[in-house]
Amino acid sequence: MIKKILIILICIPLLSNSQSSYNLGLIGSYNWDGASYDSEGSDIWGWENQTTGVEYALVGLNLGFSVIDLSSPQNPTEAFFIPGVNSTWRDIKTWGDHAYITTEGGGGLLIVDLTDLTGQTYTYYTGSFDAAHNIYIDENGVAYIFGADVGNGGAIFLDVATDPMNPAYLGEWDDYYIHDGMARGDTMWAGCIYEGEFYAVDVSDKTNPQTLGHHPTPNQFTHNAWISDDGDFLFTTDEQSDSYIGSYNVENMNNIQEVDRIQSNPGSNSIPHNTHVDGNFLVTSWYRDGTVVHDATYPNNLIQVAYYDSYSGSGDGFDGCWGTYPFLPSGLIISTDINSASNGNGRLLVFERAFSQGCYLQGLVTDVTSGQNISGANIVILNTSISNNSTTDLSGNYTSGNADDGVFDVVFSKIGYISDTLQANLVSGQITFLNASLLVDNSVSILGCMNPSSNNFNPSANTSLEFGGEANNTFSSGGYFMGDQHLIFDAATDLIIKSAVFYADFANSITFELRNSSGTVIDDTTHFLNPGQQQLELNFDVPTGNDMELGISSDYSGLYRNDNGATYPYNIGTIMNITGSSASGSTGYYYFYYNIEVEVPCVNTTTNITGTPFNKNLVKIVDILGREADPSKNIILFYIYDDGSVDKRVIVE
Repeated sequence: MIKKILIILICIPLLSNSQSSYNLGLIGSYNWDGASYDSEGSDIWGWENQTTGVEYALVGLNLGFSVIDLSSPQNPTEAFFIPGVNSTWRDIKTWGDHAYITTEGGGGLLIVDLTDLTGQTYTYYTGSFDAAHNIYIDENGVAYIFGADVGNGGAIFLDVATDPMNPAYLGEWDDYYIHDGMARGDTMWAGCIYEGEFYAVDVSDKTNPQTLGHHPTPNQFTHNAWISDDGDFLFTTDEQSDSYIGSYNVENMNNIQEVDRIQSNPGSNSIPHNTHVDGNFLVTSWYRDGTVVHDATYPNNLIQVAYYDSYSGSGDGFDGCWGTYPFLPSGLIISTDINSASNGNGRLLVFERAFSQGCYLQGLVTDVTSGQNISGANIVILNTSISNNSTTDLSGNYTSGNADDGVFDVVFSKIGYISDTLQANLVSGQITFLNASLLVDNSVSILGCMNPSSNNFNPSANTSLEFGGEANNTFSSGGYFMGDQHLIFDAATDLIIKSAVFYADFANSITFELRNSSGTVIDDTTHFLNPGQQQLELNFDVPTGNDMELGISSDYSGLYRNDNGATYPYNIGTIMNITGSSASGSTGYYYFYYNIEVEVPCVNTTTNITGTPFNKNLVKIVDILGREADPSKNIILFYIYDDGSVDKRVIVE
């Protein structure tokens, strides 16, 4: 189920810098204010000195590596700084009392002995690579170097347990470039960003790793992946505008299933960066939305329970929160911002937790008259600090929830039905079941099969053919376009897209495509277009599903598209819903397909005459003299069909 979080901003004064937040309290911060050096921030990790119990933030900066003493979380201080080559990317992980830092600037792997808090004990490993994007170290002391300047930039395996200051090469997996990843046990989880998929790899034999399975992520720009504590569910981010946290059941590598996806601030085009599993919670750095916390107790029902928006701006952009670390023994959460300090440099933020388990809501939405389950219905919990907007799946089921308990009004709605508001008593850590039944709104066109003898008969339907989307290209500005973009839509039932209107700049042969949510072509058709407006037959057989695509096969089409003014969603007969386009960073674009003609044909239509073929309709029955007759026993009758065929029958008792 797709769920989106609408944040109601509550300005709470914390320290001297008031920011929008909920259930996360800022208790301290450290700004790299340029007293000795100016630098933007990058990634973060944490470390506890086992001898003193003092916790430290290990921070990557453009100009080097900074260690921050958190013995007084309200007043963090820098313990030491190791300068390095100027690079936007620095990533840190630890093994025991040693920190390992990668950078894309080159120079190899920086290894720091943290027991020397003067910062004087460190070395560089350059045995297997010079530059790398990221690093992870598993529970066995194996370092995974991701995105190195070797081969495809997959994963290089290093032993850092035997001799922490002198890693030993173990092997590598280099099928694809890995942007970020992690490992537990014998399995590596890799974010193959340019493939748009996460990969699961058996690394029990470091000299011969084997791919176990892979699966696309919602926006197909897979940045980071983190496995649940029980190993059954994986959570991912796509580092792209308007992206999601994805949740997947990975118990069966041959049948990986997406079970939920969620956004922090829908409509803002904000970009998630890295998510981490902390028990039942996901703690995520979300660039311009800050540090965001979701309850993942039920991976099929992710619920946002906290956030701290540390950046003054919003929307699409690589500003604000780069990284977060939720694993300190004290329970503090530490995050790094790229440029939210007053001088535009990096900033460390120290948070205390005020969140707890969410309140879970789920149920079934049905049609009052027919009793059929309703897919695509919207469910909104009202008057919450973080409003959750969910939709029913293809079986009419929904999951939702809230950060706080109490009695709330819940609105159930769908175009073509009269909305209903029910009350739910939500309790932290508990599931509340709430079903709803909606009445058909007869003033709205409902597309569907109206033949009671058909397998797909819809008693609520009042039309079998409907037009929708933008009627033409005059509603706003635009122009002829040479790129490859598409519309995104949901189908609540099987349907046919019969035709659409297109506007061509020049004569051209174009292949029009229907694709599923993964971008795989389901159906296509090719037409030769003349300059100007034309209506083209498509006859796309559309299966029930979400996030499908209407597009073209390649660039240089010269088709018209509008560049602003689109008002999504476009609902066609309550069963097809155009939810947006593939345009990154803009919600106003509308691509190519105008005045879309949609039909729901009746399937397996039969009559009450025994033996009538399914693929033709009976016109009349006559006797041997040509007179119309009713079916009778022991006489010769002729069955005449609409395709001109005639069957001679005798019904024998």
